[in-house]
Amino acid sequence: MWIPTQEQLSLRSSRDHIFNVALFEGFHSSDFCEWIEAHARNRTVLVVTTPTVERLYGDEIRAAFACVGLKPSWLVLNCTERTKTMKSVLTVCRAASDAEIDRRGALVAIGGGVCSDIVTLAASMLRRSLSHLRIPTTLIGQVDAGIGLKGGVNFGDAKNYLGCFHPPDAVAVIPPLLKTLGVDTVRQGLAEMIKVACTSDTELFRIIEEARGGVLQSWILDGDSLAHEPIQRAIAAMLEELSKNPFEVTSHERAVDLGHTIAHPLEASTHYELHHGFAVAIDLAFSSVLGWYLGWLREETALRVVDLLVSVGLPIWHEHLNEDLVTRSFRAAAKHRSGDINMVVPIDIGRYRFLKREDQCPPGMILEVLTYLRARSWQEGMSHSGSAQYGRELSAEGNLARIGLQ
Repeated sequence: MWIPTQEQLSLRSSRDHIFNVALFEGFHSSDFCEWIEAHARNRTVLVVTTPTVERLYGDEIRAAFACVGLKPSWLVLNCTERTKTMKSVLTVCRAASDAEIDRRGALVAIGGGVCSDIVTLAASMLRRSLSHLRIPTTLIGQVDAGIGLKGGVNFGDAKNYLGCFHPPDAVAVIPPLLKTLGVDTVRQGLAEMIKVACTSDTELFRIIEEARGGVLQSWILDGDSLAHEPIQRAIAAMLEELSKNPFEVTSHERAVDLGHTIAHPLEASTHYELHHGFAVAIDLAFSSVLGWYLGWLREETALRVVDLLVSVGLPIWHEHLNEDLVTRSFRAAAKHRSGDINMVVPIDIGRYRFLKREDQCPPGMILEVLTYLRARSWQEGMSHSGSAQYGRELSAEGNLARIGLQ
């Protein structure tokens, strides 16, 4: 009788994946056309974009594909946190089926972070795994959502509860696209840049700090090349952190989760009227002040972080932020991170540690942190209530300048 060895009854499965993030000056640049040719030539292609991007850049994007002889299928999809659901994913899947996208085909996401999340999840499902490309059109997309490995959609009250690890084939970042954004949309991207600067790039923190008071926003909105270095540094720092544990296999301690423990439940509590970047800023302020109160972070350093957030016009408080929400956030995080909260807490600029358990916070400390943030927020006039201007879900048609490219 043949008896197999243990090795004969085991399978080691792994897949290496490398993707590059390339910067371009515009859709008409020759190097961007070369990028399209390298990644999309001789493939069936479905482009998924948003109404705003379609209106502003649809003709330019089609011309860029046409320059290498491509005429992709096209889907314009309304992409907001409220429409980031499986229904939108299945809409993309139906469009791919109608376009007869084959196994060698590719999806192309051209929009903000929500567009990228939806398309990535659809690509992971189609034919069990299709290639996809990303061209993020918002700052938060270019430095965070559009350059990661994950896709996902909201389910019930849980943000990104359904999702996947499905890295893109390539990412094209075009900073001049940011000129059409509203100031608030740029500020959301700055929250993610400050986040990664706090954990991973002290020089980036210094650059943002020195360009406070609207200077960096002006560089971005004016299309000034001075904005390129901080954007590139933020991208490089993000990719460096993700490369340490890309599929979250070795640990659930991740520096990139700074600002992402309270943020998601806070967003959901407002039915996504509070936008993601603003929620990240509030979470980052909370984490920094908590580090100060725990004795892990010097007071002056905690205040540097809070001061920087305030100086670029980001919120540090919301009326839904209370002890109950913090407790629920900690417990939700522990479920998602294998039993530990793993809240990232700065201990210096460029250094951090993890809050593992609720009992690491002495009784009353969470309330003290919240009391400080509320008082500081009202002092600065930066309170973001449910009806605050920063949180409104505005129509792209009705107020393009406010929300930029979604």
